[in-house]
Amino acid sequence: MSLSTMEIGATERIADYALRTDAADLPAAVRREALRSLFNIIGCTIGGARHQFVDATDQALAEFSGTPHATLFGRGRKADALHATLVNCLASSVYSFDDTHEAAVVHPAGPVAAAVLALADRRPTSGTDVLTAFALGVEFVCRLSLALSVAPAKGVIAWSQTGICGGIGAAIAGARMLGLDRDGMRRAIGIALSQAAGFRVMHGTAVTAMMPAQAGQTGLRAALLAERGITASLISLEGHYGFLSVFAEQANVPALTDELGDRFEILRNTYKPYPCGIVIHPIIDACLQLRRDHAPDPDRIARVDIKASPGAMALCNRRNPRDEMQAHVSLHHWTAVALIRGTARIQDMDTETAVQDPALMRFQDKVEAELDPDLKADATEVTITMEDGTRLVQRILHGIGSASNPMSDADLERKFLDLATPVIGQARGREMVDKTWGIEGLADAGDLSRAAA
Repeated sequence: MSLSTMEIGATERIADYALRTDAADLPAAVRREALRSLFNIIGCTIGGARHQFVDATDQALAEFSGTPHATLFGRGRKADALHATLVNCLASSVYSFDDTHEAAVVHPAGPVAAAVLALADRRPTSGTDVLTAFALGVEFVCRLSLALSVAPAKGVIAWSQTGICGGIGAAIAGARMLGLDRDGMRRAIGIALSQAAGFRVMHGTAVTAMMPAQAGQTGLRAALLAERGITASLISLEGHYGFLSVFAEQANVPALTDELGDRFEILRNTYKPYPCGIVIHPIIDACLQLRRDHAPDPDRIARVDIKASPGAMALCNRRNPRDEMQAHVSLHHWTAVALIRGTARIQDMDTETAVQDPALMRFQDKVEAELDPDLKADATEVTITMEDGTRLVQRILHGIGSASNPMSDADLERKFLDLATPVIGQARGREMVDKTWGIEGLADAGDLSRAAA
């Protein structure tokens, strides 16, 4: 890929903006959305803290961990900052309940939040500074993913956007909190991007959640190495054989670098009401609405026809998943759950009690998904045909939680408490709700992490 003169200096422009921007420079709406993004991901982190794969990862690596100075959310102890970043980010994504940028389909908050909170737990930092670093990190995860994967860019769907883009956000946020200068920030970006990894064949496995966790750890490690003088290319994004030319057939660099300070991609971040791939959500909405409106007897349903978006078909057209991780990305499983159980909860992807539930498994044979190339990612049409020939149709134009139909603050609080209460109890969950909403009033943002132990 040849880069135009407009594209030269992308790494430097990003570093300059990330270093000169203070909380007062961010519009109120941006600061508010950053707070909502952080609030959502902290709830997800606590909720996933005791998942079996989080346990296994912590146990496998704990003996190699260094000085314990960063909190492991919901696990009652500390570890070194790099280990805490990995484990906490894994917890935030393990249930597929994390945030999603509406256009770039990247999950930006987990890697950045895990890195900044681990650093703040070690080095006292005000809540305002942490939230500002978080907002900037999330912004550039989203922008980089747009530059690689959304038209007019020509990308490859095989890459996990969170895996390859998450590290830049964690590196930028970490370098800012460490007080690095412009070249230090550029080196941190380069170190992080040189370790970018993640591809979609891993969907349906634990590595799906490990990819953002690795990105968060990679980004923080990059900032720490840059602080100590480790060198890297200062043009890692735009340079010959740099990140943009490696990860995209044709990058849309203006999406990455234009209108800094005027256009904010964090404002297009969205939050999930259901613990599964976001492209399944409108299908769940439609099935739940059909159940509320018509209460069809599942035993008398002859077939369910789904008009599915390109993303739903590409990523989630998976009949009869075998375990929880495959269920995250199975539109057939969630259609069965919604129509039979009338729910869409974490419990509904438990391997033994849900994924391998004979009734849910049998019902999936009635479900047929068909690609509708004109459907937006947050839309669908579901048609139920009963045995007597009756047809029930539900169209969804904008699924709950999408940018056009967003979750309210009250919705996010309910989600937070539903996730946190089984792990840390109702009283501490309520405390965490209040403390997280009030992070900008904290003189030491490490108090937030320590309260979540």
